[in-house]
Amino acid sequence: MDSSAKKWLVFIMCIFLLAALFLVARYESVRFATKMGMEPHKIYVSDASKPCLECHKRKGVAPNMITQWEGSKHAAKGIDCVQCHTAEKGDFDAFTCPESSTLVAQFPTPKDCAKCHKEEVQEFTESKHAFPFWIYANADRAVFEPIIGTKHGCEECHQITNFWPDGSVGECDACHPKHSFSIAVARQPETCGECHIGPDHPHIELYLESKHGNIFKASVQGQVDMNFKSSDTDPIPIEVPVCTTCHMDAVPGVKGTHNVSARLAWESQAPWSYRTVWFDEKLGSWEDKRKRMAGVCVNCHSETFTDLYLLTADLVNLQYNEIRRAFVYWNKKYTASGIVHRTEMDGKFYSNPVINGWDEKPEVLMYETWHHEGRRFRHGSEMMGADYTQWHGVWEMQHKLQEMIEYGAEHGDEEAKIIAESTSPTKFMPYKLYDFPGNEWGIGTEKNRVPVLYKIIPDYWEKIKANVEEAVNHGLLTKAQWDIWMERYNNKEHYLGTKYPPHPIFEAYKARNKKDMAELKRQAIGLKLPSPTAFDDVH
Repeated sequence: MDSSAKKWLVFIMCIFLLAALFLVARYESVRFATKMGMEPHKIYVSDASKPCLECHKRKGVAPNMITQWEGSKHAAKGIDCVQCHTAEKGDFDAFTCPESSTLVAQFPTPKDCAKCHKEEVQEFTESKHAFPFWIYANADRAVFEPIIGTKHGCEECHQITNFWPDGSVGECDACHPKHSFSIAVARQPETCGECHIGPDHPHIELYLESKHGNIFKASVQGQVDMNFKSSDTDPIPIEVPVCTTCHMDAVPGVKGTHNVSARLAWESQAPWSYRTVWFDEKLGSWEDKRKRMAGVCVNCHSETFTDLYLLTADLVNLQYNEIRRAFVYWNKKYTASGIVHRTEMDGKFYSNPVINGWDEKPEVLMYETWHHEGRRFRHGSEMMGADYTQWHGVWEMQHKLQEMIEYGAEHGDEEAKIIAESTSPTKFMPYKLYDFPGNEWGIGTEKNRVPVLYKIIPDYWEKIKANVEEAVNHGLLTKAQWDIWMERYNNKEHYLGTKYPPHPIFEAYKARNKKDMAELKRQAIGLKLPSPTAFDDVH
């Protein structure tokens, strides 16, 4: 083959390669657009909106928002600029667009969305997403943080509770991005994680460390079209739940909703955990809300697992209240005795130890143990976030409770001094306990694993039983949950594993551990270096 033919062959191959790359790029672009709910379609633009699009494109004013809109279902249905941005003279956000006489609404609000999405907006308005957070948060904003720090801090997320002058509340585009309004983006756990993150409500971290989150990252994320339409009759179309699956999407047997409170049985973000009465005239009792959430769980889990897991989370919420009760007790005691001072401004009592305290260490300890560790303890138990239930939750709460008691001991409180100086393990639990025999995943199989409290507290299980029974009588647990608890209680030797002989592998590993400990002592503890320390060498 002569050189001229070779050049032509290379040229033709390059053309084929470029064509192949173009087709692949186009395929990937279409696939991505479809996954994000922006599949190619015919675009319908009204005569009234054409000048808006032409001007924005011509002047280069946010041209990408037009591209996003063009890929949306709104564009395919002829929902364009004027339907969302129409304004009337006197509207709070009305302005005249430059170089035109068109009156434009600067801030489309949920009231505008409700023209087409009435049910969704109503459900959102009745949810805790619309709850005015400053009912709780005013004090910490006013005391702990300079106000400017919250403008791109708290308020960046809590704009979802924004109260508009037109009577509507919220920001639909906090979840559905402008101007694509993608359902797929709204379903991404990371979208919820824009706000549900951090030391006081680390829900995205909880999700990502859970089995749910791990399966999502391994087999769903980036592989599945998240723009699906959920159904209360058809199976869940993804392998593992995302945030919206549990809290919003329809699943077989459970209707979909934009009211994220419709499936929550606890107010577990509050200073105390209590069974929700939020819109109970419409959403029903806490048992009704719990039934909806359990109805989601049983699409993937057995009823036995679901019931026990939710019972465990319920007992954690009740246990939190007893720890909270201890903090309130000490703070009120210290205030009454003058160890903690009342904070008054203009005759108003600002340092309320029952709810919030701000200016002295015991008050700050109590606040953080609610607002940070207490939420992590409770929410970790509800969302399979073991690390947050334990190390970032109750472990930190326990440390702060000891700090609270030590503070009183150092300032002359005799009761606090007795606890601080005690050598009993029970010093760490000056509050009443909840528990159940065994664990969530099965039974214990080794007598040596029985916690020390079981051994040193007289009649431990009888006392626990009395506490759980009182919670049932108080309407905080159901009769069905009491039956589950009693089945465990009546068979506790089985669930604790104390009725079974020593486990052979455990016995073998005890021998191996003895060998390990001998090497630990020889290699590390027993090693004596000949030279002095650096400090001793020069002093």
